Amino acid sequence: MIKVMEYEIELEHFLTKSGEKSKQYIHLRLERLSYQSILHIVKGRMLERIRTNRDSIEQYTNFEEAQARVTGLIKQLLKEGFTPQDVKILQDADIKYANLRTREKAYVYDKAKWHYNDDYPKILLPFQAYVHTGMFVTWLIINNLLFYKIADEYQESIHLVKQGKMSGARFFEKHLDGSLSSNDLSEEGNAFARQYLNKDDNVYLTDYIDCLAGSLPSEYHVQDSLENYKKVELIIDERYYKFKNFNI
Repeated sequence: MIKVMEYEIELEHFLTKSGEKSKQYIHLRLERLSYQSILHIVKGRMLERIRTNRDSIEQYTNFEEAQARVTGLIKQLLKEGFTPQDVKILQDADIKYANLRTREKAYVYDKAKWHYNDDYPKILLPFQAYVHTGMFVTWLIINNLLFYKIADEYQESIHLVKQGKMSGARFFEKHLDGSLSSNDLSEEGNAFARQYLNKDDNVYLTDYIDCLAGSLPSEYHVQDSLENYKKVELIIDERYYKFKNFNI
């Protein structure tokens, strides 16, 4: 047993399942304290540059019950095609990701100024170039997927966005200078955005146009309104649900 502060790690299991684009993993860690046992269940995906994770905790007063829960989970995971692995794989992966983040330049998802070209409608105000990515920023704020330092620095404006009193486009303009990059998102936010909002295959922009701009002259004519955001929010939520459940 490994002693860690006031508790002991009684059981630890790490299982993976390889897919076409990523590797799913489950990390089970059962800790025993003097008065209870705590089971940590971490699920996620190991991608090329980042690891996603969802952590849940179960508490047990009876250690044997907690052990039985772990045994049952492992049996179910084996049936689903997961394979037991050395937990050192997870530790080595996190070291690799940390090194990549140190060396890697920020990935820019979009800049408003990129859209001021010959195709931008001259009759529209420059602000309209902020609207499409701004709605994605609204979604990031509502789902707490911005980088924590940005969230701390602009707490007042983030509160206004969550209340529907400020649009994500205004936040994008005022606080991010019309540029959304990997430095602005949390790890989970970046993992999702890398697949959904990237320069090579911008699925988000396609969804946005299909949802809001189908009858308009261009995507830049979409009104920056809460009503329009609520429409596209449903689509982003569905994409995110699929992403979280390993289906993208």
